[in-house]
Amino acid sequence: MRPAFILAAALLAAPAAAQDYVLQLEYETETRGDDGEVTSSASGRQPIAERVIAASPEGTELEYSLPFDPEEIRGNERWMFPARMRVAPDGTMTILNPEELLARNAAWLAEAKWPREVCSRWGFTWTAFQVRCDVEAAIEAAQTYGMQPGRIAEGQPFALEGALGPVVLARAGDNQGRIVLTGSGPVDPTFIREREARGALVVAEIRGETLTPEEAKAKAAVITATGTLTVTFEIDADGMVWRREDRSEITTTGSEFSDGTDRAVQTVTRLPRAEWDRLGAEQEAAEEADNPMADPNPEAVEAAAS
Repeated sequence: MRPAFILAAALLAAPAAAQDYVLQLEYETETRGDDGEVTSSASGRQPIAERVIAASPEGTELEYSLPFDPEEIRGNERWMFPARMRVAPDGTMTILNPEELLARNAAWLAEAKWPREVCSRWGFTWTAFQVRCDVEAAIEAAQTYGMQPGRIAEGQPFALEGALGPVVLARAGDNQGRIVLTGSGPVDPTFIREREARGALVVAEIRGETLTPEEAKAKAAVITATGTLTVTFEIDADGMVWRREDRSEITTTGSEFSDGTDRAVQTVTRLPRAEWDRLGAEQEAAEEADNPMADPNPEAVEAAAS
């Protein structure tokens, strides 16, 4: 039997229920000008917890939450999670607890002393942010990780965001008993122009300037873009995605914000929750060992000083 057929058949089976994971996202980006010099760069990481609650032919019920104390943040994630979702076989997500999310959103706005008129508005602190008050925001946040793409298999077309048409997934080997699938395609210049127009509208709003969507689209129409996007999945025999890597290298001209060559790598790794907790404890212990003078009990330090 062909391995691709075996894989496609296995992907029809939903993953086992009652399992806890953490999805760890890491990214690196850089932009180089025509002279080859780096003009900007960024990197970072962010995790989200994923719990498999139940599975059926209609889809998989999941709960997404923050794997740390939500009191540590003040942004949209404070009210968006926990969020229960049903993921259909094609990857479509539906919120199952919208009333809970809307109630938390109302409390979040009240705590910040913001009227509902701020919903959908953009602001800027150390980065641009949008105040969200709709439950679809939680879906978009979960989709950022890209670990519920629907059924994927060798030889199957995959709709890769930003690519000019679907990319065909090819088997690229095995890794620790998991099948590696990868696909590449050229960038869609229209996608880049639309992204530029949206960005211009955000910048204008933050600056208090007037810019219509038509004007933003007209400015972006002169943009040309060439390059390649690549996605790589590592999946097990049950079709669960354990690792996803997205790479892109795009050269843009005519852009107001990012003329030059943009390179980006985003990697998402699935870890069992117990393993993620263990790694976090080990990292904390290592940091304490590197700084032995740091007292974990500030009250004891204060008492000793008095």
